[in-house]
Amino acid sequence: MAPLNSFRPRASRSCGNCRAVKRRCDQQTPHCGQCIRMRQECPGYRDKWDLVFRDQTDQTIQRYRKPKIESPAQALPAPARSLSPNADDIGVNYFLRNFVSGQSSSRGCLNYIPSVYREDGEHPTLVASMAAVGLVALANSTQQSDLANLARAKYTEAIRNVNVALTSPVESVKDSTLMSVISLGVFEHVSEHKSWVRHVQGAAALVVARGKGQFTSTATILMFNQVRADLVLACVHNEEPFPKDMIQLQEEAAKHIDASGAFWLLGILGTRCADLLMGVRANTRQVPWPEYLEEATMMEREFQHTALLLATQEPYTVTQNACWAPKLSYNGRVDLYKDTWAIRVWNNLRNLQMIVYEIMLYLLNKILVTDLTLTSAVRQSLELKVQMAMQNLSMLGDDILATIPQALEFLSSASNTPSVDLSFRGSVSGGYILTWCLYMVGKCPATKAETRRWIIQRLQDFGRNMGISIALRLVDDIAKIDQFAA
Repeated sequence: MAPLNSFRPRASRSCGNCRAVKRRCDQQTPHCGQCIRMRQECPGYRDKWDLVFRDQTDQTIQRYRKPKIESPAQALPAPARSLSPNADDIGVNYFLRNFVSGQSSSRGCLNYIPSVYREDGEHPTLVASMAAVGLVALANSTQQSDLANLARAKYTEAIRNVNVALTSPVESVKDSTLMSVISLGVFEHVSEHKSWVRHVQGAAALVVARGKGQFTSTATILMFNQVRADLVLACVHNEEPFPKDMIQLQEEAAKHIDASGAFWLLGILGTRCADLLMGVRANTRQVPWPEYLEEATMMEREFQHTALLLATQEPYTVTQNACWAPKLSYNGRVDLYKDTWAIRVWNNLRNLQMIVYEIMLYLLNKILVTDLTLTSAVRQSLELKVQMAMQNLSMLGDDILATIPQALEFLSSASNTPSVDLSFRGSVSGGYILTWCLYMVGKCPATKAETRRWIIQRLQDFGRNMGISIALRLVDDIAKIDQFAA
């Protein structure tokens, strides 16, 4: 593979003092020998991943936003003949910039990849899968068919490599293999839902095959969390219970981390949420509805406790600015978070809370309709709970919509000033983390018609401008709900 910094002169690994005076640095640790001889305080060396993240992403984007150059020597070759020698560089660089480092922070939505990437020696399977995701994201954001073809070719290569790895007892349990499968799931999330579900299920099967001894580092815990969160989503939308073998691994993983943190508790609540939803949907009166309502109410309290913990660990600021364009912000509200990671965790919490409140609404209405023995006081109490559930759903929806500008990188956490680049279509990684969130708000019974139509327009933008085809599939469901409600 060509070096990641092939688009520019090699970045200096010298210490800060040696770079400043352009002298040769011996790069000794912990302090440069030159600084010691000169009796200077050595500022140290730049992190390896800072050098990777300095790749010329912006120049690459501009390169592919320009009209096609007619000279065949300067254009990307057709994938049918061969991949461009820089295809891996382009894709991996864009992937790291958008899904790992984020706009202004080192905590993107897949922030654990660098350690896996480094420790497994830039494994070719992981490189191919990261390149595939990066290329398809760049192709979608720049509307370049050549890049889309390259992305599909790299995807095919990555699938082939993964299939070979899975036949090897050694390769199949490597962190890089699991990370490759997770990355390919991101690719399918951008392209097509059914394939994405298969990848999530495949990643879960691989996690189970890795066994209880896999939890040896922070990265392996975070990869497990990623698969667990995706599997909860797949179970909820496929009406399936959360697998018991994954529950057993969850119990093992809890021995290796701080199990009292909001992020970990949220994952456990997610697995319970999927099982509760499945139980309610499959219930044929074997379990009385009030019992399920009691369980949902208890879960609601646990979510509220987790939200309080998360507010301490990952605080955010609520802002209101009428100057925001309606296309970018709903009702001018824009909330500012530390980074993309925080947005994703908060919205995962809100999605699960919405599921619990919708379960409660279903159960409350069932009881009100079917139980003719209810006293007037009990009926009024249940009706009040219906109103409260609707209010909470509405507030959660507003909270999710307020994350859109920052998630799409129309602003950073340091400023609430919107991007002035009118050609910018929004971050593809932001669309990746927002698509299901907007779907949850769009189909919510507490969402107003005007809000639902605004969400439909945003999901259509995701599909047409970012190439996230799953957004177009989901928007069809919301449009049917909107027609039925009209």
